[in-house]
Amino acid sequence: MQTIAPERVEVSSERLTFLDNALQRYVDQGKVAGVVAVLSRRGQVFHARGYGAANLSTNQPMQPDTLVRLWSITKVITAVAALICYERGEFVLDQPIADFIPAFGSTPVYAGMEGDEPRFVKQERPITIRHLLTHTGGIPSGFGGATEPPEGMLRAKIKALQTSHVSLAEIVESITQVPLVAQPNTLWRYGQSFEILARLVEITSGLHFADFLQTYIFDPLGMMDTSYVIGDNQIDRFSAFYTRAQDGSLTLLEAPSQSVHYISNGHRPPGQWQYGGAGLVSTASDVQRLGNMLLNRGTLDKVCILAPSTVDLMTSNHLRADLLPYHFPNAQPIYGYGHGLGVHTLMDRGLAGTPSATGEYWKDGGSGTLLWVDPHYELVGTVCYQLDPFWIYPIFATTKALTYQAILA
Repeated sequence: MQTIAPERVEVSSERLTFLDNALQRYVDQGKVAGVVAVLSRRGQVFHARGYGAANLSTNQPMQPDTLVRLWSITKVITAVAALICYERGEFVLDQPIADFIPAFGSTPVYAGMEGDEPRFVKQERPITIRHLLTHTGGIPSGFGGATEPPEGMLRAKIKALQTSHVSLAEIVESITQVPLVAQPNTLWRYGQSFEILARLVEITSGLHFADFLQTYIFDPLGMMDTSYVIGDNQIDRFSAFYTRAQDGSLTLLEAPSQSVHYISNGHRPPGQWQYGGAGLVSTASDVQRLGNMLLNRGTLDKVCILAPSTVDLMTSNHLRADLLPYHFPNAQPIYGYGHGLGVHTLMDRGLAGTPSATGEYWKDGGSGTLLWVDPHYELVGTVCYQLDPFWIYPIFATTKALTYQAILA
C-alpha cells in the first residue's frame, strides 16, 4: 500500500512511534494475535502497518491487505446502499417500511408483562425507513444482553434459519413475525433493522443485495477485496479468528478454512442470505477507500457514489434529546454521541472523552474492526484485529488517542 511521509500532511513521524509501540505491546502481551492500522489525512495514507500475525499457526503477518471479518462495519455499506436508492427517488426517509414490506404494518409491540405472560399492543406509529437506519424502529437484536420476550423469539428464529440456506427475503419475513421490543421512535435498540434495509434495496433495485453492492459501491470505489465469500485464491490472506481462554490466552475460534465465508470456488450459493448488518469480509485498505469516499462527501477518484448533501444527512444526529444517551443492553451509555444513518456521530467531545473533533463519526464491528472519519482533521482511520469479544481491550481508544497526539496542525 503506497504511503507518504507523515510530515507531508502535518503529522509527526516521531510521535507516531507511540502508536507503533502501543499496538505492538498488545501483540507481545498475547492479548491479540495481530492488529493492523491504516491512517490517512487529506486523502493520503501516512501510516499503514500491521503488528503480529493474522494466523498464529502459519505466522502469516497482519497486513493492510489481510482479509478480516467486518461484522457490523457492513452496516455502513448497507446504509450507503439504501441512500443510493433514496437518491434515485425510490423512497423518502420517513416513509413506512410497510409500503414495501406490508407485513410490518401489523407487527405487534411488546408492552410489558401481565403476570407470567407478555402483553402486546398495536403500533402507535408506523416503522419508517429512518427508524431502521437509526435503530429506533423497535426491531429486536436477536443476540445476547437484551431480555424482552421478542428478543428470545428472534434468537430462536435466527438460530433455526442459520442451519439452512435461506434468502434475505425469508429472513425478513421471519423478522416481521416477531413483535417489536418498543413502540417505534421511543427506544434505541441495536437490532436486525439492517437486514430489512438490505431487503429494501433488493425490492427497489430489482437486484440481489450482494450484486447491488458490487455494482454500485465496490466496483466504483475499487474495493476489490470486499465480498461475502473467500475463495481458494484469497484463503492465504484470510485471518484466523480468536477468543480468550479462561487463563487469558488466545484460543482459535475459527480457522480460515473452517469459516462460513470460505467457498472453494469463491462463488456464493444462489439465494443465500446476504447479511445487511454483518457478513462482509474486507481489508483495512478497502475500508480506507470507503472512509475516504465519505470524508470527500460522496466522491472518490472522481467517482460519485452519493451527493454531498446526502453524506451530510447520513452523518448528522437523528435522535431526539430524550433518546440520548443511548446504549447497548447491559452496557454503559455512549455519552457525547448521537446517531446518524448507520453511524455514531460526535456531538460533544468532552462528554465522549475523545480527542476527535465535533462532527467525527464512526462504526465498529464486533469482530474487532473500526472505521472512523473526522472531517475537521481531514482524517480517516481503520483498525482491524480478530478477537471475540473485541471490547475487552481498549485498542480502538488507544489507536485514536495516539493518532491525534501525532497531528501537528
